[in-house]
Amino acid sequence: MKNSKWWPWVGVVALGALLAGCGGSGGDSSGNASLRVANATLTHASLDLLVNASSSAATAVASDTTSAYVTPASGSVTLQLNDAGSSTALATTVPTLTGGNHYTLLAYESGGAVKTVVLNEDYTLPTSGAAQLRVYDAAPEAGAIDIYVTDPSTDLATVSAPTVSLGSTTGNQTTSLLTYSPGTYRVRVTAAGSKTDLRADIPNVVLESQQIATVALTPTVGGSLMNGSTLIQQGTYSAARNTNTRVRLAGAVANGVTVAASTGSTPIDSGVSPTFGFAYTLVPAGSALNITVGGQSVGAPATALAAGADVTLLVYQDGGAAVASLIADDNRAPTDATTVKLRMLNGVTGGPGALTLTANNTPVGVATQPGAASGYASIAGSTNATAFGLVSSSVNIPAPTPSTSPLTANKVYSVLVGGTAAAPQLLIR
Repeated sequence: MKNSKWWPWVGVVALGALLAGCGGSGGDSSGNASLRVANATLTHASLDLLVNASSSAATAVASDTTSAYVTPASGSVTLQLNDAGSSTALATTVPTLTGGNHYTLLAYESGGAVKTVVLNEDYTLPTSGAAQLRVYDAAPEAGAIDIYVTDPSTDLATVSAPTVSLGSTTGNQTTSLLTYSPGTYRVRVTAAGSKTDLRADIPNVVLESQQIATVALTPTVGGSLMNGSTLIQQGTYSAARNTNTRVRLAGAVANGVTVAASTGSTPIDSGVSPTFGFAYTLVPAGSALNITVGGQSVGAPATALAAGADVTLLVYQDGGAAVASLIADDNRAPTDATTVKLRMLNGVTGGPGALTLTANNTPVGVATQPGAASGYASIAGSTNATAFGLVSSSVNIPAPTPSTSPLTANKVYSVLVGGTAAAPQLLIR
C-alpha cells in the first residue's frame, strides 16, 4: 500500500453533509436527477423501485447489486421499494433531488424492516494522484466503533490507533472524506477500544486516482456484526458480506461437570456447570461445533452457524443425557432507552417442564420449554435490585438464586436458569 496522507478535514461530519453533496460532474441533460438502487438487504433477493407510485422505474435489482441509473424529475419525489413483482411497499422515502445530480438509494435491513438512505454522488473529485474514502455507518445498533484503514496484510495488533472512530448513537453517521494515494486498502471495523472484537472486514477496497469511495456498514441479524459494501461515486458497487458468527456457551448440565465447546482448533469457552460466558467468540459461519461434557462428546445441534448471527450454544440435560441446542440472540438495544430487553434460557435439570420467569412480577417467557429460549420482554431498567421468580408447569419450584439483580437500562440480558428443580440458579449475561 502506498503511503497515505490526511487531507485537511474537520472532525466527523453530520449525516446531512453526506446527503447534501458538494458539486461534481453534471447529470441528465433534461434537468432530471439520476438515481440508482443498491440492494444490501438481508432477505429480499430482488427489489423494484417505484417513483411517485407510478410503474417501476428500476426492476428486479438483485441482492448485492445496483440498478442502472433512472431519471426521476428533480424536486420532492416519493421513492418506494417493493419485492420484485409485488405491489406491497417495503419502504418509502421522500427526498428532494437536484436536477443533474447523481444519487444511490441504499436499501438495507434492521430488525426485519427494510430501511433506506439516499447517498449523494456528486462530491468534488480529488486532484490527480489522490483518492478519497469515507465510511457510512447504517448499523448504529452495533454501538461505538473504531475503523482501521490499512494495507490488506497489516496485523491490527501492530497498529497504534484507529484511523477514525464513531461514537454510539441511535442514528446513522459518517466520517469525513479521508484522502489516500491510489492503491488497495483493507477496512476493518471493531468495537470501540478493542482490536480483537472484529465487527466487519472489507478486505479489498481498490482506490484509483480521482475516485471517491463510500464504504457502507449495514446491520446483520444479530445486531453486533456488520455487512460491508463499497460504492464508487458514479461507478461500481461491490458487497462484502460478513462471513462470521459470534458464539457463546451456556452450560446447564448437572452441577460440577465441565462443559466445553470449540470449532476446529478455536476454543469457544469452557466452564464448570452451570456456566454462561460473558464474551462471544468469532468463528467462521458454518463451522462444525465440538462439544464435550465431562470429557465425553455431545452431538452438535443440527442448526448451522449463520453468517452475521450472534448465537448462544445451550448445553443441558434431557432425560439424563446431555443435549445441545443453538439459540439465536438479538443484541440490538431496546427501542426505549429506559428499558431493558430480557429473556430466559431454560436449562434446569430434574424434569421441571416448561418454566416462566418473572422480573418484578412481569412475566418473561411464559411456559418456555427445556432447552429453549423465551422471547425478549421489555421491562423498566433499574440500578436497584430486580426481583426474580420462577413458575414450573409440572413441579413446585423455589425462588432462584440469586433472587434479585440490578438491570441497567438500555441493555440486553439473557437469564440462564440452570441447576436443579430443587435449587434453580440464575446466571445473567
